[in-house]
Amino acid sequence: MEGRRVRFLLLISISIVFLMAHNARSKTSTSAEKPAAQKGAVPPKSAPKKLSPAAKEWVETTLRKMTVDEKIGQLLFTTYHGSLTATDTAAYQQVMHDVTDLHVGGFINITHGSPLGVVKSQAYPTAVLNNQLQAKSKLPLLIGADFERGTAMRLDEGTSFPTAMALAAGGNLKDAYTMGKITAVEARAVGIHWIYAPDADVNNNPGNPIINTRSFGENPERVAQFVSEFVRGVRENGGLATAKHFPGHGDTAADSHIDLPVIRADRARLDSLELIPFRAAISAQVDSIMTGHLNVPALEPDPNTPATLSHNILTDLLRQQLGYQGLIVTDAMDMGGITVRYAPGEAAVRAVAAGADCLLMPPVPDAAFEALQAAVKSGRISKERLDAAVRRILQAKARLGLNASRLVDVNAINKKIGSAVWQKEAQDISDRGVTLLRDTPHRLPLDGTKSSRALLLAFYADPEPYPGEDLERELRSRFDSVATLRADTRFVNASILKLPPPDSYDVAILALFVRVSDRKGNVDVPAEQAALAEQVFKTGKPVITLGFGSPYLIERFPQAETWLAAFGISDVAQISAARALFGEIPVRGKLPVTIPGVNLKAGFGMELQANPMALQPMDARSETQLQPAFDVLEKAIANKAFPGATLAVGYRGKVSVHAFGKLSYDAKSAAMAPGTMYDIASLTKVVATTTLVAKLAEGDFAVPLDLDAKIAFADAHIGIAAVQGILADVEEQAGHLDEDFCGTAGVRARNERSVFGPRNYFDGRNYRAVDGKNARRSGGDLYFFAAGDEQHDVPASEKIVAADRADGNRQ
Repeated sequence: MEGRRVRFLLLISISIVFLMAHNARSKTSTSAEKPAAQKGAVPPKSAPKKLSPAAKEWVETTLRKMTVDEKIGQLLFTTYHGSLTATDTAAYQQVMHDVTDLHVGGFINITHGSPLGVVKSQAYPTAVLNNQLQAKSKLPLLIGADFERGTAMRLDEGTSFPTAMALAAGGNLKDAYTMGKITAVEARAVGIHWIYAPDADVNNNPGNPIINTRSFGENPERVAQFVSEFVRGVRENGGLATAKHFPGHGDTAADSHIDLPVIRADRARLDSLELIPFRAAISAQVDSIMTGHLNVPALEPDPNTPATLSHNILTDLLRQQLGYQGLIVTDAMDMGGITVRYAPGEAAVRAVAAGADCLLMPPVPDAAFEALQAAVKSGRISKERLDAAVRRILQAKARLGLNASRLVDVNAINKKIGSAVWQKEAQDISDRGVTLLRDTPHRLPLDGTKSSRALLLAFYADPEPYPGEDLERELRSRFDSVATLRADTRFVNASILKLPPPDSYDVAILALFVRVSDRKGNVDVPAEQAALAEQVFKTGKPVITLGFGSPYLIERFPQAETWLAAFGISDVAQISAARALFGEIPVRGKLPVTIPGVNLKAGFGMELQANPMALQPMDARSETQLQPAFDVLEKAIANKAFPGATLAVGYRGKVSVHAFGKLSYDAKSAAMAPGTMYDIASLTKVVATTTLVAKLAEGDFAVPLDLDAKIAFADAHIGIAAVQGILADVEEQAGHLDEDFCGTAGVRARNERSVFGPRNYFDGRNYRAVDGKNARRSGGDLYFFAAGDEQHDVPASEKIVAADRADGNRQ
């Protein structure tokens, strides 16, 4: 009995979705027929309102009441890690010292290292600590984070996005807006207000070790467009955006975390390339601009004065010539571009004197505070200069509403961060960015219907205990078997690895994870990993190279015949690459940069159409239209109509698969999953009947299905209901689905004149269709009807017995 109930209601629920998809087709056709519109930028909204009179008054009143020490403290933005921090630890006492003794203007959320690699913050501890710091501080704190790839770059639970270069490869400006929007909403949910993104650098130097995939590319106008859209996405959703690294870090071959890079362009080149994205950001009303620790001789003649400490660059150029009035924030003051030449205190004074408002990550906060005290007292930094910086900081806080409310609702975090819809949008963006740079033997897409064994070589150019973990999981679900060899720079050296015999696998997947990392000095594959890769190429077996990071690496491996670029190491990038391998998504990405030595120009990208026989994931926007169907299933489960269900919806060549509930009512039962296996007997009833219901409603058969017609239940006390109501209202009917309703006789509609439009009833074996006058035009066994045989005869013993609805007799 329980099995029949589950199967019947699952049939009903899935039928709803297919009918809904059919009805949605005509409603969405207009937008679907305008792909060009989706490529354009989000229309800019009107400029954000200026501060209200009350907010302005708060800024000026607060400024007048502040002591010199409180003003100095506002310029400092120190670090903290968002994890559980006991109150008696040095870390907790340090941040409290920063708040109470140094009067800091805010903090930057950072990661920290561990024996197993980078440790991110967590959403709930971050929010709790932020609230504690805000409650302790006399003035509201402005808290920021490097969220170039979304909040997942610093928070474990955040939405993970691809790199800027991957986004640019996808070519959709709207994606930049979406990324900015989601990042801002998630950041605000945990009490982080200031997004240190987007990167406005034009990466026109292939040897750049620190920008690379962080940039939107080498075309300054295109970079400017993506920067502007990201800025709007952040600002229109409650965050502060930051364009960096002024006046442009793209044409360097050195890492400013290590030393002071030199930009050797003249002023004319700077105006025509580096400065274009920053001008666009200013036009988009970017809230802050981050300085670069760069020596730019065309702007600053002193070779030892980086842009961060240059009055010529920050005040003369940025403030006066470009007319920028927002916050100027330094890049981290603990970077080698500053510390190799200046002591912490002196660097802080020079930066403020040059025009910086906010000092990010001073290596010794107390030294910076004391040096600024002395500089103000001596007149090296004027009172007017100090007040101007503090006023901008207070205005930014007021613009965010922190003067009125500075705490976050911890209970609302899981409603605003890491949502499935946003994760899906991020995955869609990543999918669009996958770019095929080479496929001489035309190996892609792989045929997922054929038996195949894979060898995965996951090489990571940094410390990483499990390189390619997400990729391996994706490949295991697609290949018959996957043998994996991993190597990184700490745990497993590639020199100790041995390749398996060539006859043990059919194709090799060489996955190169080479991320942009500070203080590393290069973006390259370690020598021992490159040597093992050479061995793979020499086996004669098909090799597919996946570039997770710098696209310039293809120049290092000319023998790689198939190269798919994903531009980053994130989980979404790995999933996208696996999908592209098997033709589950179209490959249409275009290179945002030129790769010298291999004749690959910016704008190049081989295109592959999606394999029509491969299931393609439905985009996030289409999935949101399925929410009514999700609600039906969740309501049915809540009312114990069935313990769980797996829902698959196919629409225009794409599929959405979701799982609900558990396998049984047992408290220890496993949860349903998209991959839950069903026996064929269960599936045939659901799939065949669902398809027939959809096709009947569409009028594809001689006997159409009238969803507004009435049906009488076998149980007399239930009454008569519309077919549409039975399909849609699981809550009302679920309690009545007893043995009489779900027995082998099926749901018997008893009315000679018209009960079920053309009368139909469903059971585990049969489907019947009788017209309104009881003159049978079609009817028969479900298996024959599903096969297209509408005239298969119905045994006399199973024909519907006529009854008059008016007399109330129901069988």
